[in-house]
Amino acid sequence: MRGQGAAYDARRTAILDAVFALVDTEGVAQVTIRRVADRAGVSVGRVQHYFKTKDELLEAASSAINDRGAERVAEHAAGTPGDTLRAILRVLIPRDEEDRRLFRVQQAFETYALTTPALGARVTQGYTELSALFALLLGGPDRTADGQELLATAVGLATLTLTDVITPAEAEVIVLRRVDQLLA
Repeated sequence: MRGQGAAYDARRTAILDAVFALVDTEGVAQVTIRRVADRAGVSVGRVQHYFKTKDELLEAASSAINDRGAERVAEHAAGTPGDTLRAILRVLIPRDEEDRRLFRVQQAFETYALTTPALGARVTQGYTELSALFALLLGGPDRTADGQELLATAVGLATLTLTDVITPAEAEVIVLRRVDQLLA
């Protein structure tokens, strides 16, 4: 059946990876279907087979980067709620060059979302769900403000590691100290 299978998924992923590379090095505004095709080594028609418009391409890329983050978070969910919370927060801190690249791309999409209502709604929903998960892991819905605080702290610390203000190890100490305080 057309459009199905591993080859289809591999080509689609390669196109999205080309978007990530362009966003990382040049920003969202520089993404065009032609530039993505060139970067992916495919024709413009091939890109348009998967994504009809630039907006559709950018929305798919933003969703894909969020999905990758969600997969990483899900991989670390185990043990007690506190253990799971600590593991998730560790994942949110960029540690290696690939983590840093993905965080830069995510931040670029979030900035782009400020002027793109549909994408902005997805960003808001993602952060709302993550802070709600943090609140749940802290003890329930009455911990919403604490969940929001942890989310803001983790995102802020991730940005500070990206700009080399602090190391990932220092960021981890800060966020885990706050988790321990909230769980005490």
